[in-house]
Amino acid sequence: RFIRSMTDFTDYLRVLFAQRRAEPRADLVTALLEAEDAGDRLSEQELFSMVVLLIVAGHETTVGLIGNAALTLMQHPEQMQALRNDPALTPLAVEEILRYEGPVERTITRYVARETVLAGRTLRQGDLVIAVVGSANRDAEQFAEADRFDMARNPQRHLGFGHGVHYCLGAPLARLEGEIAVNTLLRRLPGLRLAADPVTLTWRTQPLFHGLVALPVEWDVA
Repeated sequence: RFIRSMTDFTDYLRVLFAQRRAEPRADLVTALLEAEDAGDRLSEQELFSMVVLLIVAGHETTVGLIGNAALTLMQHPEQMQALRNDPALTPLAVEEILRYEGPVERTITRYVARETVLAGRTLRQGDLVIAVVGSANRDAEQFAEADRFDMARNPQRHLGFGHGVHYCLGAPLARLEGEIAVNTLLRRLPGLRLAADPVTLTWRTQPLFHGLVALPVEWDVA
């Protein structure tokens, strides 16, 4: 199903690229098509990859963040109540959720451009590298009691948005969306609680992302 969907989407983008080349518009696809650096333009494959990344990064991870945030808070009711009592704690809560139960499991595949020594290990040119973000964010050498959810900690060193030149461009927007979603859920759904045993919840099997297939909940109706 995934392969079929990606094939259909590729066909759609080919048509869309042709349309925008023939009739440019004031939109992002046209801007990508016209982008130029010293006479060099994006190839068809680069255009496709960029559009897919923008869609995935702008939607899939945010969905995962909101679901993971709701689950984490419901599993820690005392901290959820503290957040209800003091919404000013929300930015710290979102940062800790990004560390503790972030929506990104690992990075996309990358290849070593030149031989490099990292943490005493030699990475040769052409070697495949995958950074497992979920594991790094539970590193006990970096975070005290790493497997404990604690809104009081300062988890800014987490890798939920990557690092360095690969740091997520959408991080400020993702943080804002997470804060708005958490505050809205707690404000509009009093008594929010799980409606299923946590062990029965189904997690997605897609290797890049860490999120739930579904999250059954209940709340009190005034």
